[in-house]
Amino acid sequence: MSTRLLPRITPRRRPNPNHPPVTPALARVLAARATDPTWPRSLAALLPLPLSDARLAAAVSSLADPDLALALISWSQSHHHHDAPTTPLAHSALLRLLARARRFDAAEAALQSIAPFATPTRASLGELAAAYADAGMDGKAAETCARARELYGALPEARHSNRLLRLLVERRRWEDARKLYDEMLAEEGSADNYSTCVMVRGMCLEGRVGEGIKLIEARWGAGCIPHVVFYNVLIDGYCRRGDIWRALLLLGDMDIKGFLPTVVTYSVLINWLGRKGDLEKIRSLLGEMRVRRLCPNVQIYNTVADSLCKCQSASQAMSVLKQMFASGCDPDIVTFNTLISAFCREGNVRQAVKLLREAIRRELEPNQFSYTPLIHGFCIRGEVMVASDLLVEMMGRGHTPDVVTFGALIHGLVVAGQVSEALIVQEKMAERQVMPDANIYNVLISGLCKKRMLPAAKNLVVEMIEQNVHPDKFVYTTLIDGFIRSENLGDARKIFEFMEEKGVFPDVVGYNAMIKGYCKFGMMNEAILCMSSMRRAGCIPDEFTYTTLIDGYAKQGNISAALRFTCDMIKRRCSPNVVTYSSLICGYCKIGDTDNAENLFANMQSEGLFPNVVHYTILIGGLFKKDKVFQAAEYFERMLLNHCSPNDVTLHYLVNGLTNCMPSIMNSKYSKTHKKSALVDVFKGLISDGLDPSISAYNAIIFGLCRHNMLEKALDLKEKMANKGYSPDPVTFLSLLYGFCSVRKPRDWRSVLPNKFQQVELEIICWHGTLFDQHVDESVSCEVSKVLQLYVEEFQSIQQPEVFASS
Repeated sequence: MSTRLLPRITPRRRPNPNHPPVTPALARVLAARATDPTWPRSLAALLPLPLSDARLAAAVSSLADPDLALALISWSQSHHHHDAPTTPLAHSALLRLLARARRFDAAEAALQSIAPFATPTRASLGELAAAYADAGMDGKAAETCARARELYGALPEARHSNRLLRLLVERRRWEDARKLYDEMLAEEGSADNYSTCVMVRGMCLEGRVGEGIKLIEARWGAGCIPHVVFYNVLIDGYCRRGDIWRALLLLGDMDIKGFLPTVVTYSVLINWLGRKGDLEKIRSLLGEMRVRRLCPNVQIYNTVADSLCKCQSASQAMSVLKQMFASGCDPDIVTFNTLISAFCREGNVRQAVKLLREAIRRELEPNQFSYTPLIHGFCIRGEVMVASDLLVEMMGRGHTPDVVTFGALIHGLVVAGQVSEALIVQEKMAERQVMPDANIYNVLISGLCKKRMLPAAKNLVVEMIEQNVHPDKFVYTTLIDGFIRSENLGDARKIFEFMEEKGVFPDVVGYNAMIKGYCKFGMMNEAILCMSSMRRAGCIPDEFTYTTLIDGYAKQGNISAALRFTCDMIKRRCSPNVVTYSSLICGYCKIGDTDNAENLFANMQSEGLFPNVVHYTILIGGLFKKDKVFQAAEYFERMLLNHCSPNDVTLHYLVNGLTNCMPSIMNSKYSKTHKKSALVDVFKGLISDGLDPSISAYNAIIFGLCRHNMLEKALDLKEKMANKGYSPDPVTFLSLLYGFCSVRKPRDWRSVLPNKFQQVELEIICWHGTLFDQHVDESVSCEVSKVLQLYVEEFQSIQQPEVFASS
């Protein structure tokens, strides 16, 4: 018959009538000893002579308070056992109580008092060793196990030794863990399933899953019985080392061998699949769980919600919360925190606040992870007061803001441009004795540099050093860049030198910031020396390094040097980027070589790089300077065709270029090499009719924008035109009308056109309509014609009563 069944069928021993059970009155008497002088007599009545060791041990065990047990032992020794040997069973019972209460000093004293006369029981030593292990005191736990081996020739029972084994594995002390496990195996009954599982768990943590499998195979049938827990540990081990495919194979192997997966099994797999973002496989496993009638627990739902937040959106993750409610699985605060954080990342702080209120309504206790994303989110939106209210609410719930919470508030304020308010929050941190970390200082210094508040940024660096928070490369580089942007190269150099004195050696970004400064001030020799120092320090120049130098030489008109560094850049397998090309194009335009500038522009596109507004602007400006009006106009047309919106510099070049080149435009004709340009044609037609050249230039550009469906940009240019003192005329409104019709919003023309025009102005509009019609689709031309016809009819209906009135 199995020994496991014996305890269930063996009849319990009847209580000894000579040893009546200890009543609860015992604890009351001992608790009243400070105020009741008769307590020894009351205690003697409860525990009459003769008081055996076993009887005293039973009394000690019945007490939950170790102090009462100590008082009972002391009373026993002073009143009943002056000449009797010490009581090992009673002291062992006391030792167990002290171990459970983690009163380790008192436990050591109890061991010392019993040692000269008797030995504590093996079970009590096991309890003490387990308590030491649970408290993380692996040395004392091992020492207690050694004492048990010395006294009894065996380790404490498996349930106690396993606690030390688990601690050694958790602390990655593999040799000590293996030695203890081998000793447990050598003693019959000292190692069980749990012992082997702990060792396998340790091997899996180290990625040695194969060794874990071998250990299980070696132990099966030799005191170790196969169990689903072993499969769970092995599956987790495969997942930890990134081999989820093998983990899934092991899940299939469980079915073959007759082990039913549990919720824990699926939880492990879904957790790791969630980290990889494999939503498809997660859905498949959830389907398996439904087939097996296993209900997902809150951890599984949280993993799925987190995965959906990261891979798709917070809105889709909300479906998980609805599923939890439908299945009767109560969400925990982690569920709500996951969704709150996701909605805040997406900028939907209102929905995040609703989730916080729902969590509170469900009597869940929000924590720092609930409030911190909201505080940060509202700061980014510029709603600082709401963020402050949330911080106060968080503190009111008993959660002291830590460096992460304050950091979120400070970062949000800096992002919102409220650096002064962020500095006030830093002062509040100091008042609460929460010291800023390097990240908070970095954010503050970066914000101050962007606001050009460089003295304050320098003071913060000094404060960092005083607080023993060592500034890193990012802090110094931010300061260097800030001084350079403020055109203070001298202080930038001092910071760079101070950085090296403090043993913080700059990286590529730091060197690039300094090289940028030298180039900005035209100090190209110093820039080259800095690049040499960069190489000696083991930092490899990157695209930014070369492009900065190329730009510096190009701005000086030293194209040969710029090209030399471009060749060196390519030789070192560092590809020129769009900024490199813009610098070279600018350099060629600066010396008037627009042919090579155009060649570079074409070469750039052949390399798969798309020109942006900077490239077009540089070329347009350079071509106008060389009086190459048609080429400049062609690049403007190409720019609009590629949906590249011009900036203020582009428009400035266009207006000045057209007006300054007016004589050549009037005398020129289209050549075979140049296509007819709407910009030049409209401008030429307008000034031919005697209209103002500058206003005509604006109108030609506005029409160009409108015919390419850039109506918003055209309306913006109309406002800038007015701000510069050029009042929009009827042709301006005609140009915009083409824009409204091009984007198929003909009814919106009244928002920009005046309520009425004079007869002469109407004639100008109709006259120039024929000029504009040549450059738009017929459908747009027809739509404009209909609007103008309607407008003329309205005008005539207004004029007719006036005629009758005058007659």
